[in-house]
Amino acid sequence: MTENINRQPFQDEVSEYTVSDKVLAKITKKVVDKVDGVLDLQGGILNSITSTFSNEETSTSGISISQEESTCLVEASLILEYGKKAAQVFSEIDKLVKSEVYELTGVKVQAVKINIVDVLTKEEFAKKNREEEIRDNI
Repeated sequence: MTENINRQPFQDEVSEYTVSDKVLAKITKKVVDKVDGVLDLQGGILNSITSTFSNEETSTSGISISQEESTCLVEASLILEYGKKAAQVFSEIDKLVKSEVYELTGVKVQAVKINIVDVLTKEEFAKKNREEEIRDNI
């Protein structure tokens, strides 16, 4: 008996790609940053420490991604602008994140969960940021 010598290596392999959690978080951040009523994303203490050492524009502090097969769960903590309706802001985030993540990556967002950690006016938010910058420069 002769064995088939012409068999190609990896011939049974299927082409595929994966998308990292970090990429999904970056897309989410870009979308959330554009939504009217969101002043900032807010991470926990660990996120605050790590974002201090990373580029502010690419920081995904405040966003958590859980993936399973070709779907994911997006969780984000944010500061809501005072006077904006939370339900409307959430609805916009939910719609845009699901659409943009799927369009760019093919990963279906099963659910978006938002935790509103603070509510501030634009003026209060600007003052808080100035105070933090001064503290960071000392």
